[in-house]
Amino acid sequence: MASVEVQAATDNGLPSLARNGGRKKRIKGSTPPPPMNAEEIPWRGHGGRAPTMSSVEFDRQLDKIAVWVEEWNHEQRCQIVEGILRRSNYNQFQFLNTSLQPILHRDFMYTARTQFPAIEFQPVSTHTSRKLKEKLIYTRQDNYHRIKSAHLQDDTEVKQQIQEKESLRLPLLSRSNGVSPVHSTEKQTAHLLTITPRKKPRRSPSLDKNNVDKWVGEGNPLYSSQPNLSRHSSIRYIDMPIRRHIQDERSPRQGSHVTSATTTLSSNTGHSKSTCVSTVNRSLSTINNHRNAKLKQKNERGSELNLYSLSIPDEAITLFNWYSQNWSDVKRNEFLHKFMLKLDPRQHYFVSSFLAARQHKDFISLLPKDISLKILHYLTVQDLLRCCMVSKTWNILANNNDLWKHKCECVKMEVPVTDQPEWKKLYKDNKYLRVNWNSAKCKITDFKGHSDSVICVIFDHVHLASGSLDKTIRVWNIKTGKCLHVFKGHVKGVWCLNFFTHNLLISGSYDGTIRVWNLRTGKCNKTIIAHDGPIWALTRHNEILVTVSQDKTAKVWDMNRCLHINSLLGHTAAIFAVDMSEDGHLVITGSADKSVKIWNIETGRCLRWISVSQTTSIMSVSYSQGHLACSYGETICVYKVEGPTRLLKKYLDIVNEHQKSELTKPKRIECLKLSILDKEKGEGIIVSAGKDGAVKYWDIKKDKSVQTFVGHRGREVNAIYFDELRISSASVDNKIRIWDFNV
Repeated sequence: MASVEVQAATDNGLPSLARNGGRKKRIKGSTPPPPMNAEEIPWRGHGGRAPTMSSVEFDRQLDKIAVWVEEWNHEQRCQIVEGILRRSNYNQFQFLNTSLQPILHRDFMYTARTQFPAIEFQPVSTHTSRKLKEKLIYTRQDNYHRIKSAHLQDDTEVKQQIQEKESLRLPLLSRSNGVSPVHSTEKQTAHLLTITPRKKPRRSPSLDKNNVDKWVGEGNPLYSSQPNLSRHSSIRYIDMPIRRHIQDERSPRQGSHVTSATTTLSSNTGHSKSTCVSTVNRSLSTINNHRNAKLKQKNERGSELNLYSLSIPDEAITLFNWYSQNWSDVKRNEFLHKFMLKLDPRQHYFVSSFLAARQHKDFISLLPKDISLKILHYLTVQDLLRCCMVSKTWNILANNNDLWKHKCECVKMEVPVTDQPEWKKLYKDNKYLRVNWNSAKCKITDFKGHSDSVICVIFDHVHLASGSLDKTIRVWNIKTGKCLHVFKGHVKGVWCLNFFTHNLLISGSYDGTIRVWNLRTGKCNKTIIAHDGPIWALTRHNEILVTVSQDKTAKVWDMNRCLHINSLLGHTAAIFAVDMSEDGHLVITGSADKSVKIWNIETGRCLRWISVSQTTSIMSVSYSQGHLACSYGETICVYKVEGPTRLLKKYLDIVNEHQKSELTKPKRIECLKLSILDKEKGEGIIVSAGKDGAVKYWDIKKDKSVQTFVGHRGREVNAIYFDELRISSASVDNKIRIWDFNV
């Protein structure tokens, strides 16, 4: 059964579009095939499916296009190809990218240059090619000359890249067996300079009008109009042997041709030397003047050199209408497949370069800065860091300080913010701060100077203050560890400290007094006789101070006026620990009567009473965002006191954490601090210390400690204090140790 097929014509060895209506010519004398129904006719152009009216019409349209393409020149083809690409969608771009992938290869550049020397075929620089070049340089494999890549960023550069340009190749005048070069007139030399081809005559196949192969080269009639250069034994063509992938006619090596010519001339002596040099110079000047006059003449006629200023053929408008309005993606791809076969390497290079420029268009660099930053504003931090590695322009935009300021506003900043912050660095430090806490990566600083056991410690961002059984208070520079002040005035050991302002320090002592110290003058400003027994702890919110004592009372003070406001009465034993809520409305106390009480600071009423222990005194309490942590003996309990009171966590295996001594009872927890990080999720940390000399860092959602810090050689730790950046501990070994995690 005969079939309807598309006849394939050849053009430079490539199959063409259908030409004769899509049917085979019947051989003369053969029996005509029986009539067939339309349903039985296989259609090669549509995968064997039955032809329809639209498919037949599509085939006829391809026949017309095949004729039009033969009539279009290079400039018109490129202009029409651009129009087609601008009317294409992702499917066509994907198809062309796949089918024309090898076009930008360096072998193609070399071969195309030999066929079309007026076009500068260059590989297009892409991210992949640049990474490959970096890899070759890193591995020291890029020790040979390469053709320079074209970095095409927009369509205009692509159009300029495929314009045909005039080229100039100079002949080399050399000596033959020590004989001076042949003298020639200026006219003869100029003629030779003008007509000399780029390469030696080569044998390459071409097609004449009758589609008969013929060879261009020596003995070809095409070169009969050129002078017989073989008659001049002293003249040869200037052309170094071209090595594949290596020779670059735009590279600095180009200057070597002219240099070699002048060097050869300079090696000769006498009148012939000056004559040849002047002849070559005058010839170059003549050629340049002739070229400039020619360009000026073209401009005067109003014709521009840009090939895209040409008018589009009328049939191209019809092609655009078919392509954009009538054809589906399948028909478009079929047309593009056959259309690419009709184009020569110049148009193939244009299509590949245009697609590369469109595919790698850097919209972030092309858009205004404000719009680009607005786009980057919606990216995550991880995506911003990837953007920094794209290019220098992206790196500058992605590192914009205002952009990272917004990212810092979206998270809780635990690191201190400077006056002129570098927000990206602050975000990085803040990110790694929690990692350092979990991995125990920190900087350790010891403060030594007390002559007896250190009982209490507290710090702000500048100063650290410590109180000791040696009856003194020492103030240190927290960054350098240098002792700034030594305060003497208490007659017994100092058990608690708190900063009132940046320059005022409050202390509570075993002697039952409260003292206010001035950090500027180093003197005591106020002394308050507060309790009938030792003051074990104190806490402050703004100007309100609360102290607890051995006399079973907690007292509230207005430190602006040094005035006693109220007393909190209710505990039946000594009160060892105290803390306040963030708003200053609640006071929490822990007592030797084994209970914790929550007080209203304004009325002095006990709001809640929690029986925490049955056997042991409450040694420490800490309040944070509706949560309460307290310690007794070797146990730590965490309660939620906002709303109904309920126990959230009880560390029963604390004995295994704060280890037992070999000869004595389990080591007691002396102090702890609680910090809630996320109130809704119940996330938070606890730092505890005890008589075993270890400082432990806990996650309240986990049963075991995250990290253990040992820095006092197993000696008892009396007090701890911590913030987002560091932990400080005071021990009976007479020193204070700082673990700084902001590293």
